[in-house]
Amino acid sequence: MTKSNFLTVLGVAICAIVVIPLALNLTTLNSVAEVITKSSKGIEFKQLGHADIPEITPDDLIYAVNARSVFVIPEYKLIFFTFPKVACSEWKRMFMRMNGNPNWCKIRGFNAHDPEKNLIKVLNDYDPEVATAMMTSPAWTRAAILREPKERVLSAFLDKAVKEDYYVKKCCNRLPDDEKKKCIKNEKKLDSFLYYVTKYKDQCFDVHWEAQISKIDSKWWPYVDIIGYQDNLQSDAQNILKHLTSARDSVSGRTAWERFGITGWGASDKCENRTNSFLQENTSTHKLDTGSHLTEWYTAETEKVVEDKWGIEWTEESVKFKEVKLFPGR
Repeated sequence: MTKSNFLTVLGVAICAIVVIPLALNLTTLNSVAEVITKSSKGIEFKQLGHADIPEITPDDLIYAVNARSVFVIPEYKLIFFTFPKVACSEWKRMFMRMNGNPNWCKIRGFNAHDPEKNLIKVLNDYDPEVATAMMTSPAWTRAAILREPKERVLSAFLDKAVKEDYYVKKCCNRLPDDEKKKCIKNEKKLDSFLYYVTKYKDQCFDVHWEAQISKIDSKWWPYVDIIGYQDNLQSDAQNILKHLTSARDSVSGRTAWERFGITGWGASDKCENRTNSFLQENTSTHKLDTGSHLTEWYTAETEKVVEDKWGIEWTEESVKFKEVKLFPGR
């Protein structure tokens, strides 16, 4: 569908002053048309073409380089932004369950990150004009959960450098010979890790320590309706799921939390025996209690490095991280 045809449909809806589904290709939308429903007010807001209403373009971060981390759950009109090191494995399993994927409860021997296995739609599965409608419609919920940056960077280091040799493969081995040797020799030292991933940004770039704020275009941050935080993970996740209902649910008005979140979760491989609520128990195979170990690893110098080199994390006014000052007197 061309952009002009799309706007024509919206114009007809305004004249009728009724609530109608957008006339969009159902195959393209993966049946999302059943619930891309607009109020006349919402349609008018888009139709008027206000200068401050952005549009999805092929070059947008959330539509291009970071597209695989922007998940769409059509039945619940949800767009969810995931970030590595912020319970993204658990969220993918939740979305698989919401979509009816029978593999959602498999933990070991199943890669929930594989798009060919999790079968979760992402934003760039849809045409730009459709993605724009979803990103700006008041009928849709756009949510994200973020992690305090110092804790997240440390978590990436502990998991990918101390626990695994991932950092050596993704960073050290890509450096000039002299630096490669130093990098490998000091792979389990936080100051060395911070030095190399910031000094050699191109060679050592990786999503696990990439800044969260930079993964979403600045024009789209104001449209993220619900922002939660890792330090309040269970409560914020519950809040998001309680906002979601489905017109297809046999129980009218039942929330996604009531349907999928209250029970069925846990670390057991026997799915039928799991009785915990969502995120009550972290089933990730690389879970780390990073928050309680900050002062064991950070020094005043390395804390300052993170504040400087990951400074963008504290620039988005809609994101309110808890204040962490490990060495306030420095």
